Amino acid sequence: MRDKKIDEKGLARLLAESGLVLDHAAWARMIAYLHLIQRWNKIAKLVSTADAQDRLMEHLADSLSLAPYVLQTGETDVSVLDIGSGGGFPAIPLKILLPGVPFVLVERSVKKIGFLRKVVGALSLPKVEFRHGSFPEAAEGVFPGRITARAVGKPHSLLEGLAARIQEGGTFLCQAPELIEALGEMFHVERVEDAWSAAGLRRGEFHQVTAR
Repeated sequence: MRDKKIDEKGLARLLAESGLVLDHAAWARMIAYLHLIQRWNKIAKLVSTADAQDRLMEHLADSLSLAPYVLQTGETDVSVLDIGSGGGFPAIPLKILLPGVPFVLVERSVKKIGFLRKVVGALSLPKVEFRHGSFPEAAEGVFPGRITARAVGKPHSLLEGLAARIQEGGTFLCQAPELIEALGEMFHVERVEDAWSAAGLRRGEFHQVTAR
């Protein structure tokens, strides 16, 4: 990995500010996951070639920046729906950090969901359910506490399915700024500026979207 400015100690320090522990075993799993991406990227087209060579640590940090908003202080019963899981960001780093949190991964690419199954098996990650197909059809019956959708090709296609789940009490951890105007008409939208933002470890804007 060439991303020298992002390291275990720095990420652990930021997570510790929210009461989250990044131990050496979890870090080892994350590095193993990044190597699996590099190994399988040509086959499954998980990330761009440039990202696979130089920017995986940036993707990792950006994913972990959501962790304090997945498992907030005092919460013990939270589940996560990740829409368009692709190569596994942010779901896999979050799952490694928060092994007790159930995740449902929705992905329509056969090759990518095959890769995700391989990662979950190789890293012995518990409580992960796979849904092969498009959202919202593939997520029928899933009403989680948290929703992520980091790299969806047509974000506006998510609006109807997202609205139903937010109304049921889910919080959408939104990294798609193009959705904010539409969601803001229906829900409470809060732009997040925190230590992760100040450190430049997010790849874009981040908003929490909840029912009013």
